[in-house]
Amino acid sequence: MIKKLCNTLMVYVAMVIVTFSLLVTQANPTFLQSNLLSKKLFAYSLLNNFSNVIIGVLLILIGYQIKGNINLIKKYIYVYIVNLLAFIGLFLWTRSFNISNLYDAVLPITRNTYPIVVGTISALLIKEKIKNWIKKYTLLMILGGYIVVFTLPSIFNKDIFGLGNGNNIITAFLLTTLGIAFSNIELGKLQANRKVIILMSIGVILNIILAFTMPYISFVVHNNFSTAYRFNVLTSISVIVMAIVIFIVGQKLKINIKVPEYTSLLALLVYSNNYIVEKIINGDVSLRFLFFKSCIVAIVVVTLGWFILKVDKKNFSLNRILLLDGSVNVDIWIKKLKIHMVNNMKKNKFNIMNIIIMYILSYLSFILMSPDFSAPHLEREYTNIFFYTFFARQHMLILNTILFYLLYRFIYGIIGRFWISIILNYVVIAVAVVADAIKIHYRTEPILPTEITMVSAYGDMLSMVPQFILWIAATVIIILICIIIYCERRLPQNKIK
Repeated sequence: MIKKLCNTLMVYVAMVIVTFSLLVTQANPTFLQSNLLSKKLFAYSLLNNFSNVIIGVLLILIGYQIKGNINLIKKYIYVYIVNLLAFIGLFLWTRSFNISNLYDAVLPITRNTYPIVVGTISALLIKEKIKNWIKKYTLLMILGGYIVVFTLPSIFNKDIFGLGNGNNIITAFLLTTLGIAFSNIELGKLQANRKVIILMSIGVILNIILAFTMPYISFVVHNNFSTAYRFNVLTSISVIVMAIVIFIVGQKLKINIKVPEYTSLLALLVYSNNYIVEKIINGDVSLRFLFFKSCIVAIVVVTLGWFILKVDKKNFSLNRILLLDGSVNVDIWIKKLKIHMVNNMKKNKFNIMNIIIMYILSYLSFILMSPDFSAPHLEREYTNIFFYTFFARQHMLILNTILFYLLYRFIYGIIGRFWISIILNYVVIAVAVVADAIKIHYRTEPILPTEITMVSAYGDMLSMVPQFILWIAATVIIILICIIIYCERRLPQNKIK
């Protein structure tokens, strides 16, 4: 019991340090804005550095301890749900958000919302394959590869391998894989190797020196703090070495910190999701208040991690839906999932066809907003609206499709008949899109919500429409009615109450 409490306390303290560092960085208080050396500046540099070291240690521990099985898919889904709830909760608290934040919450993979979580889970999903591959090489060869990958960008200050500041999938994958490599060897041999001990000791000393002196060096050389935190990133070789040393020393001293799976993933979520950090600050830059908020966030993360673990143990419906079984590997699960998906696609072919048509309507709704198939806001690499919409606005297409689907489900819930619902949904969408396109053509603006009230004056509006268009509309309605009758009789679908 005492061990568990100590373990929880250590995890909590580490979470407070990381969160406090993130909040201070985002708040950008006065001492960070001024070009003056101060005790607070040096203290922040050490805090920021050690915060990244903690994340490095956490990623290594995750790779070292957490089992690599297919149930990690379920863990990702829980993280996704927590992120959505966090978005809703922070919006209700701060009463502000923009459409980009909504896209980030709903479409995290396409928007790269929390890449470290994705990179970590990706590495764990193929843990057994990685372990088998690592067996072909000695530990010194593996560490040598990591040293090259992280040292070159650190020395030359050029992002050679696309690692950025470490908040990306590649860095998380690499550090989690390093933990997997450590789980495949006897750490006692590494601890007994004098060369390794000397190199690691130098790395730790260098990291502390760089963290403490870089603000002064930057001020002397550049007369500002543009390079003050150059080595205070997760991809700095000094940070990586210190994380490795802390991990190995912890194993040597048999501290045996057990990484709570969900708490760890939620900590990575907070670390990599800028929206959460930004909204937690909510305009307050007082260091004391930021520290208080850090303590609250740490309590919430630890409590949520414990709660989700309890839910995970009792809830088996998600396992059945996703065919999750911890005893099978990824390859077998993919084969089972393929068969399951093919069977479901055959069973729900009309529903899938419906979603595809709604996606096409979503795509056309963007295209028709540009009468000459170009727009002044197009980026240079896109020559027309077709490519721009598909490649640069894919997240908006998906969100529009979701909205169209919700409209269809609303109509289906009222009418209860599949074919009537989907065709009526298409008609509503088509009318809205065409009306928008016509108004944009003549007035260069879409239909506004306030103008929808004009529908009540349908008599006056119809009198302005040419007679032949009304005949065409009547013909189309008759054809649609015939299609609905045919489909309801020949291709009947389940009715809903």
